[in-house]
Amino acid sequence: MDNPSRTNTMAQKKKLQNFFNDFLPMNYREFRQAVPEMSANQAVVAELLRVCCEENDVKAMKMAFERILGKPERVLVIKRTVVRTVFPEATKKLDKPVEPTRVQDETVAVKQGDEPVIIEETNSPGHILRKELDEVGESGQAYAYEVGDTRDKHTVARVLASNVYAVAMRGGNLGAIDLLFNYLDGAVADVVRLDGLDTLLLENYAEIAPYEAIQGDDGVWYIESEVMG
Repeated sequence: MDNPSRTNTMAQKKKLQNFFNDFLPMNYREFRQAVPEMSANQAVVAELLRVCCEENDVKAMKMAFERILGKPERVLVIKRTVVRTVFPEATKKLDKPVEPTRVQDETVAVKQGDEPVIIEETNSPGHILRKELDEVGESGQAYAYEVGDTRDKHTVARVLASNVYAVAMRGGNLGAIDLLFNYLDGAVADVVRLDGLDTLLLENYAEIAPYEAIQGDDGVWYIESEVMG
């Protein structure tokens, strides 16, 4: 019987992304030594992690963060427009349409998706990386540089987190600082703002309004729809 106190995360089976789960907890030296025996898919992920750990490439760091942690939320401005169609000549609306009885086609094949991979939440790539970011961030400034100088003593996740902090603290690339702000504190705004509300009025001179029309207090039938964009 499953232990209800255990928390699992369901990860879709993917060709590349799930290798983060294998590599991040590894000792960095052992990780680099294992590269020659890796498959092509594993080697692609390993090279991304190597660049993140050994170079000052913020674009690579951003790519790894997005694949491991997902993209940070961004503000989304939506303009709202209400389209109102009035039927000034209509004296009534259509009756409710009769829907034909449908028989389900039982011969249609049901598509089976990939079997999900079950990963313990505490062992998931996102949890591991966030934990290392927290530990490196709460340590003294020198620690991030020390990890970079002694990569072989640490896990891939810690080397990655330390290099991001080292690049950010050197100040030569503001992208690293922005990356830490976005993933530690969230984006500048994380809400959807509905900006403005315009009404577009259309007239239809049909003598019978559609079934979904509503009769206003002035006796005129109308339908409304909201468009966002």
